[in-house]
Amino acid sequence: MPQSPYENKDVSEWENITQNLIKIHPLHHVIVEMCLRSWDSILNSKINTYLNLKIRSMNISPQSIGALLHDIIPEYIVRNTTGFRKGDNSEKDLICLSDASFSTEIKTSSQKDIYGNRSYAKTEEGRVKSGYYLAINFDKLSIEDPKIKRIRFGWLDYSDWKAQKSETGQQASLSKDALKYKLITLYTA
Repeated sequence: MPQSPYENKDVSEWENITQNLIKIHPLHHVIVEMCLRSWDSILNSKINTYLNLKIRSMNISPQSIGALLHDIIPEYIVRNTTGFRKGDNSEKDLICLSDASFSTEIKTSSQKDIYGNRSYAKTEEGRVKSGYYLAINFDKLSIEDPKIKRIRFGWLDYSDWKAQKSETGQQASLSKDALKYKLITLYTA
């Protein structure tokens, strides 16, 4: 488990720490472009050339669009940069080959915030949950001109995730301070 760069630091220092973490990440200069290109490829994709159905004209759920973004963004990065590969199910979504600390988890949502699985808030065991995060909020395809609404980037620790109070709930959300100071907005539509 990587040591948190925020360990023993006051919340008032978090935003500056996050800015510095973003600056040293090898993808900081292309992350927005790769996300926007991924979004455009989804909007312009056709399911079947015979039917000529564009994804945009179909009634595809936000969860499915999020899953597509989750898979296509790492693909764009791998094909357009060097030193990264897509992660498998037991790894982060994007693996940095030269320094694992730059490996990145991707979260997408058509809602205002970003959510994780309840397990994110339970333990750091298993898949490493602390590290770099890329968070993308997007419009539902049902609106006139759907866009990526916001792209945020930063470092989150597993302790930033708060599980739903209900034991049957499957969701974890981020603490207010983590959202404000650990995920920096790189792009807003």
